[in-house]
Amino acid sequence: MASVKLPSARALQLLHERKLLPVFPGVLTRLDEVINNPHSNGDDVAAVLAADVLLASRVMRAASGVRYGPKPPSSLVEAVARLGLVEVRAIALAVAFSASFARPTNISLTVFWQHAFVAAVATRTLTQWLSVHRQLSVCDAVTAFLLGLSHDMGMLLLDLLEPDQYAQVLQAVHNGEDQLLAEQRFVGTTHAVMSAALLHHWHFSDQMSMALAGHHYPVRLQPAVQHWADVVLLGEALAASLGYVNGVYTNISDMMQEVVEQRRAAMQLDDDVWHEIGSMVSHQLEEEGWLELANEV
Repeated sequence: MASVKLPSARALQLLHERKLLPVFPGVLTRLDEVINNPHSNGDDVAAVLAADVLLASRVMRAASGVRYGPKPPSSLVEAVARLGLVEVRAIALAVAFSASFARPTNISLTVFWQHAFVAAVATRTLTQWLSVHRQLSVCDAVTAFLLGLSHDMGMLLLDLLEPDQYAQVLQAVHNGEDQLLAEQRFVGTTHAVMSAALLHHWHFSDQMSMALAGHHYPVRLQPAVQHWADVVLLGEALAASLGYVNGVYTNISDMMQEVVEQRRAAMQLDDDVWHEIGSMVSHQLEEEGWLELANEV
């Protein structure tokens, strides 16, 4: 049992010393440079993808989906044109992040990444729905996807850092304890804090880091960040409601469910709306092939 708090900076330092700290995927840096260059074209994007065999293969398969007709793309350039840059970047984030971590001891990577990919799609879908139906502009679709994708990555870090203690976390959660409380008790910090620390280490914005750190308790955050944390929390809850849990809990704890219901009420998401958004997420999962990608991790 943890007797003292474990500062996130110290945890990252220990992971680095043990050669377990994920390095930010270089392919994402190169891809963003090309996408943000006004003189770049589809050929340039395809050239970046081609340097990563796994990513290139995933983009080609995504562009071969039934929504594009029976004929697969003849090249990466055609695949990029079919998918569009937003979806190509989402695929790149998912593939690169899932390949960045060493294999943990106690957490099933397939289960974990299924939850992460579903939560990413759910966070993006919810953000878009709020923009259209509640005139609430939270963040852009790419940022929403990234927030949902990365919200639980701290779990992998904690399991890599302290596998014996994290096994106790899983047992405590199985016995009904809230995940954050169990992590704090046995490890000295939480996955939410560690997810935020990793994004900060990778030089993402403070707003994104704060949203991840506080996504289990959005009301504790400043108004500018609160809705970002709201969509992360509700995206995670949507994923769980569709049967995709994170590999630690099999059901959302009563404590977390209470917060979810409070934030749903605050954002006027009644049961009919909740099920509508859930159906949209399910459709996108099938159409875009995210579960297939998780099974390949």
